[in-house]
Amino acid sequence: MNETRATRYQRRRRRAEAAALSSGVVMVVLVALTPAGGALAALVEAYGRGLPPAPHALLSTVLYALALVVLWQLAVVPARLYQARQIDPRYGARAPRLEQVVGAQAHAALLAFPAAAGAALVVPLSAAIAGGAWWALAAALLALALVAALHGAPRLVARLAGARPLAGTALADRLERLARQAGVPLAGIDEVSGDAGMTPALVTGAGRSRRVFLSSDLTRHWSDEEIAVVVAHELAHHAHHDLLRTLAADAVVLAAGLWSADRLLAGVGAALAWGGPSDLTALPGIALAAGAVWLAATPARHAYSRHQERRADVFALRLTGGADAFSAAIRRLGTRHLAEERPSAITRWLYHRHPPVAERLALAEQVRRGAI
Repeated sequence: MNETRATRYQRRRRRAEAAALSSGVVMVVLVALTPAGGALAALVEAYGRGLPPAPHALLSTVLYALALVVLWQLAVVPARLYQARQIDPRYGARAPRLEQVVGAQAHAALLAFPAAAGAALVVPLSAAIAGGAWWALAAALLALALVAALHGAPRLVARLAGARPLAGTALADRLERLARQAGVPLAGIDEVSGDAGMTPALVTGAGRSRRVFLSSDLTRHWSDEEIAVVVAHELAHHAHHDLLRTLAADAVVLAAGLWSADRLLAGVGAALAWGGPSDLTALPGIALAAGAVWLAATPARHAYSRHQERRADVFALRLTGGADAFSAAIRRLGTRHLAEERPSAITRWLYHRHPPVAERLALAEQVRRGAI
């Protein structure tokens, strides 16, 4: 097989990711279908014993979610370690130390815990309020939480990444003019510390909280024309309300997943000694059912994302007129991430949220010729 270096890397990376996902799923299955789930529930319920029922249930649920997050991260460590120390170094990356890989997984656990705890708390709350329709209320509450997170994202990014204002520079003035042309109001433009591996540009938030974040790597090594077209692409998602559209689509998938979980509880819950959505031991099963639906919807979700990304590319090219800068930026990002220029159809369906490199370069050429 005549494979490019990028194709070999991406294929091996996908296998490592699939191994990590499989390891995590096996862990959840074991907790859900064996006495381990009940033992874990008994362990966390022992803490706070003597508290009133409501605080005790709250504490137990949070601790159970924390335990599941920690177990998931421990389950995926071998695959993450193999990718970081065996695959990535073959393609130019520096092999990290063992403690660095474990530290990265610990950081991932800290980031995942609030979402996991929130979701775990929403399920019994919804069951207490809506009874048999708990899955619909839970989906609505989780969607509202995502909207709140969208509005609060700029403050969180600024705090975690050590953002500093880019105001008063020629680049900031240019990006502010670009945002006005796009009809996307901004609260500010910040630079954040980051190496070549992080997202180079991000426009996050909504309404008056919306901010542009540029990595220091971008501001140091990219031309203003390249930065402008990359930011214009990100602004396009806000001009077209892509974040809210994606959130709405994801909420529908989430509702379908929670409905499937409800059907699973009704069908096998009694046989597995699950006491319903309010029972801690049912949470892993709910997660499995919802996750299975989410995974099954991946091709459709990615196809919708690629549609949005193509539209954002056209928007950025028309707004800036920078076809050459756009092509240079796409080539630069493709080289940095060893992206396949022409992946197979099944690879695009299952893994790609963006159009392939070759397709984006061809789009720039069409705009350059005035064909679009």
